[in-house]
Amino acid sequence: MSNSSPTDDHLKKEMQEVALGELAEADEVSVQHPRDVEKALGADLSVARERNRKAAMVTFLWGLPGFVWLGFFLVAPVVFIVLVSFWTRTDSGFVKEWTLGNYGDILHSTTYWTSMWKSFLTSVISVAACLVFGFPVAYFLAMKVVTLRNQIALFIFALAPFWTSFLIRAVAWTYPVAGREGALNQALKGVGIITDPISALGFSELSVRVALIQLYILFMVTPLFFMLSQVDRSSLEAARDLGGNGFRVFKEVILPQTMPGVVIGSIFIFVLTMGEYGSVRVIGGGNVQSVGTIVQTRISNIQYPQGAASAVLLIAALIIGVFAITRFANLREEL
Repeated sequence: MSNSSPTDDHLKKEMQEVALGELAEADEVSVQHPRDVEKALGADLSVARERNRKAAMVTFLWGLPGFVWLGFFLVAPVVFIVLVSFWTRTDSGFVKEWTLGNYGDILHSTTYWTSMWKSFLTSVISVAACLVFGFPVAYFLAMKVVTLRNQIALFIFALAPFWTSFLIRAVAWTYPVAGREGALNQALKGVGIITDPISALGFSELSVRVALIQLYILFMVTPLFFMLSQVDRSSLEAARDLGGNGFRVFKEVILPQTMPGVVIGSIFIFVLTMGEYGSVRVIGGGNVQSVGTIVQTRISNIQYPQGAASAVLLIAALIIGVFAITRFANLREEL
C-alpha cells in the first residue's frame, strides 16, 4: 500500500517540470547565443590558467636556488666522475682518450668484488641492528614520555654525540674503547671472563661494524621518533578494545604508520655505511677494506680513471639498494 498522497505526487510533478524547463531555457540560450556562452567559459578558463601559471612561476623561483645548488655540487661532479671513468690513465693523471679498460680491470678484480660484498654485508647488518636497537628508543621518546618538553629534552640528549666531529667519535671509539688494550678487553679481563685480549675487538671487521652501528643509529632514531609522534592514539585504543594483544597492535597499527620512517632511516644508513671509508680506515687500522677505501686508495695513487670507475659501480650498487628498500613502502602516499 503506497504512503504517498495525491498532493505529494502533484508537487513532485511540478518540481520535475520546473527542472526540465530550466534545462530547456539553458539549452535555448546556448543555441541562440553560443558565442556568449563560449566567451564566458573561456574567460573563466583563461583566469584559471593565468593563476596556475603564476603559481607555477612562484614555485619555480622558490626552487631555483636549490636546483642550482644540487646541479653544481651533486649532479655535475657525478657526471664528471662518469666521464673520467672512461678516460685513459697516465702517470700524471689521465688523458681524454676513451676506453673501457678501467671497467674491465674492475670486473676482473677479485679484491674489488670481495670488498663490495663485505661493504654490502656491513650495510645490511648496520641497517638491521640500528632498526632493532633504535626502534625501542624512538618508541620510548614518542609514546612513553608524556610532556612535549621532556620529549624534546631527551631527544636533544640523544643527539649529543652529533655535537662533535664524526672523525673524533670514530677515534674515541677505537682507542679508549676497542683494541687489544681497550676498555672492553680490560673490563672482560677484570671480571675474569677472559685471560687474554680478544683480537676481534681490535682492528677488525667486527669492531668496524659495531662502531658503525653506534655512529649511525641516530639516523634511524630520528625519523622513527617523528613518525611515532604522529601515530593516532585513538587507533591504538580501538585496537586494544577489539582484543588485540601487544604484538597484534604493533604489527597491524604501529608498524604500518611508522614504515616511512623505517624506510627513510634504512636509506640513510645504507647509503652512508656502504660508501664509508674514513671510519673504516681509523677503526679498522688499515686491516679492513671496503669499496670506499679502494676508491680512496686509487685516488691517492693518482689512478683517477680506475678510482672513478670504482665509484661509478658503487653508485650503481647504491641506486639498486635504495630502489629495493623503497619497495617496502610507498613514501608518496604514506607520508
